[in-house]
Amino acid sequence: MKSFFSLGAFLASVSAQAGTFEPVDFNVTEALIANGVNVSAIPQLPDLVERTSPSGCSIACSSLKLIYGSGKLLSEQTSAYDAFTGAYWAAQQGALNPRCIFEPSSTVEVSSLVLISRLTQCPFAVKGGGHAAFAGASSIEGGITVSMKRFDTVAVSNDKRYANVGPGNLWVDVYNKLEKSGLGVVGGRMAPVGVPGLILGGGISFFSNKAGWACDNVAAYEVVTASGLVVTATPTTFPDLYWALRGGGGNFGIVTNFKLDAFPLGQMWGGQRIFTENNFTGVLDALYNFAVTGSSKDTDAAEIVSFSSIPSIGKIAIVQTHYAQPVADPPVFDEIRALSPVMDDTAFGTLANMTMKMNGGRAEEDLGNRQTMWDVSLKVDRELYAYLVDTFYTLLPEIQAVEGLSPFISIQAITEGQLKGMQKNGGNALGLDAGKSPYFVMNMSAWWNKASDDTAVLRFFSTVMQKIKAHAKSKGLDNNYIYMNYASEFEDPLASYGSANVAKLIAVSKKYDPAQVFQKLHPGYFKLGQGAPNKNMP
Repeated sequence: MKSFFSLGAFLASVSAQAGTFEPVDFNVTEALIANGVNVSAIPQLPDLVERTSPSGCSIACSSLKLIYGSGKLLSEQTSAYDAFTGAYWAAQQGALNPRCIFEPSSTVEVSSLVLISRLTQCPFAVKGGGHAAFAGASSIEGGITVSMKRFDTVAVSNDKRYANVGPGNLWVDVYNKLEKSGLGVVGGRMAPVGVPGLILGGGISFFSNKAGWACDNVAAYEVVTASGLVVTATPTTFPDLYWALRGGGGNFGIVTNFKLDAFPLGQMWGGQRIFTENNFTGVLDALYNFAVTGSSKDTDAAEIVSFSSIPSIGKIAIVQTHYAQPVADPPVFDEIRALSPVMDDTAFGTLANMTMKMNGGRAEEDLGNRQTMWDVSLKVDRELYAYLVDTFYTLLPEIQAVEGLSPFISIQAITEGQLKGMQKNGGNALGLDAGKSPYFVMNMSAWWNKASDDTAVLRFFSTVMQKIKAHAKSKGLDNNYIYMNYASEFEDPLASYGSANVAKLIAVSKKYDPAQVFQKLHPGYFKLGQGAPNKNMP
């Protein structure tokens, strides 16, 4: 059997000079050889020179199989391949058929994947948890889907100040492992959401009112860049890349480790209360008061309110409250506690428990449904809250006959505490102006059964969004920021960061990726300066 590795060859983390990160005469083949790949032993690979070929993806997949073995490659028309594509949260993502699925387990393997993609011009997608709501976000047709599932490390530093977390983890797994050390981190609130997408898109957490968003609590990112080099971005090493990764998405490389700030954490208190329509006025009053005063008085508190409709009850408000200390019903939630819910599951529990409660009491996700999410941020205003809820319910009859439909509209404040936390270590890329706070994120979402209903459902949410944005603008309550992790395929969250931040993000991209690999060969999700992924608004 031929050897595909050179002894001792391994691509370690490097300290590339800013001006020569990737030289003009960069040679992909030589970089692969430096990774220990015996290029000459792989049929067809040595003759490629970064040009498009009809057989490029076939060559790329066969090369990865030869180099790393069939155990790390899933091929079409196999049960393992079908199980993988069938395990996406959104049916739209699972409907795409990659040429192959690669499951690396080391940074050098990820590096080689990027280089082989460049050499063959075969596009790729990267899947962490796969919790995005439209096709191509972390899946690809005809290219290579890179699954990060084998990067599942959760390792606590000796001083317990940090946790090194791999991008193959779901948040519930991270929290269960950290619980053994009595620690928590600023991360996701839904059990089956993956680590990388949440952090790279910003990442709202139960602890954000005290510490900022998830991206603001990363001490270091280990990143495989377009040249195959592995760098560690921190506030002091590659600080521009570190800044860009705080909300800039997957536009700069593939993150293979997140070094997260950790803190002592025991039991929390929280859960949800469900209210019928006769309590809506009280719910909206409490939501408004939490945003403008309560959140500032008690930074351990977090609150989300969602509105929906179910046949057995009718219109409902779902109030999810969480508290980072083992205190039942803290005073910050007195207004909610004074109302009369039809269901209340608030209780003490671990962080992992709370993420499962947010997911209907389960660690796993329901798979195979059609999904959509939309969002916009607006300035906190009590009348505006009422307007968006009324607009949602007024138009909802248009789609209530859709089979399997579960629609929601949710409100959560971007508090002064969150904005303050965003400023540490040089700030993030999101562009939120703390001087105009508080804001709130309005998130709309739904799942349903049939692709034939896609147009009707998407048109409904597009109409609701347009009406709410127009009303907010007429009242001087509009705000451009769009939270990436809730954005639809018809929105452009990166553009909402402001022209100065977009220009800086593009400059960082061109510095570390002059060939624009992560704009052209990694085409999914949200790209810099390219607008919404889907330009055909329903």
